[in-house]
Amino acid sequence: MDITCRECKHFNNDPAWLERELPGLNALSSAYSSARGEAGICVKRDIYLSPIKKCNYFEHVCNLNPKTESLR
Repeated sequence: MDITCRECKHFNNDPAWLERELPGLNALSSAYSSARGEAGICVKRDIYLSPIKKCNYFEHVCNLNPKTESLR
């Protein structure tokens, strides 16, 4: 399986965040809509895109979730 934008720290596809960043998006329906799929924003490249294969700006996201895992 190829690494995609989903695993990059520059990619954000959180629906609530997308609706704040793209206020007109909810006029098309909602960032929660299934038509959006997994698309999100690459904040490094400043573009809205579907998760594609990693690009030259790819940086792994930290997998530690502070809500579910404690720091040792």
